[in-house]
Amino acid sequence: MRHTLSWRPLDAFCWTAALYTVQFQGEFERTILNDSWLDSPKCRRTPRTHCDLTPDLGSDSDYGVRVRAECGQQVTPWTRLNALFNRRETLLRPLEMAVEAMGDGVRVSFERLPQTASVGITLWRQGQEQEASTVRLEQTPILFTALQEGAVYCVRACTYLDGRPGSAPTDTHCVTIRDHEEPWKKPTAAMVTVVVMAALLFAVFWSVGRCKAEGCHAHFQKEPLPFSLRQPNRPMEQLPYPEQGEICEPITALFLLELT
Repeated sequence: MRHTLSWRPLDAFCWTAALYTVQFQGEFERTILNDSWLDSPKCRRTPRTHCDLTPDLGSDSDYGVRVRAECGQQVTPWTRLNALFNRRETLLRPLEMAVEAMGDGVRVSFERLPQTASVGITLWRQGQEQEASTVRLEQTPILFTALQEGAVYCVRACTYLDGRPGSAPTDTHCVTIRDHEEPWKKPTAAMVTVVVMAALLFAVFWSVGRCKAEGCHAHFQKEPLPFSLRQPNRPMEQLPYPEQGEICEPITALFLLELT
């Protein structure tokens, strides 16, 4: 709800920079202040060719607006709007909306949402617009969840401000809710696994069939046997052990006699 007045620059040649002044007149100025005009504080002798009148047009009354130019000491006549302006007749423009599919839901966001405005978002499944549901909220983004996978959903929105009629609707955006796991992934993975295993088995059997005795022994060598096991007819030699003498210790025997 910002109201900006714009005008064409001065047509006549001006040897200095042309300066512009904007004035406004509301119902209060016409009836109470004897049909007086007030300067817009932000647009008094400004070199710009536009003026933000939002703080000046602060009520729902009819306003007259006029502008004139100054070139040095010369001043042009006032130029007025063709009709009175009332902010209640302002038409809200549709907002810039972004829609994207996220998992099993749809995320809706807006680039610039006025702080005092609310937005009504309508969601429906493609082909079922008559069953559309509308949500009105003041903050975005919003996420619609638990939607049917593989289906196409469409979104449209309108802006509302202070009970005024809503803005023109945005363009309709449609997105597809994709499956969490793509349906082609499972058969593709199984096919790849079968092909890889078949290739490995073919390589193993081809290697065994082509391998000669000498070649196989050359490529698959075994650890040599110990020398003693390579001559089975040779008697085993007993390993010598050092002989040790028998260890004896003297024992003294005592006999006890009992006298009766």
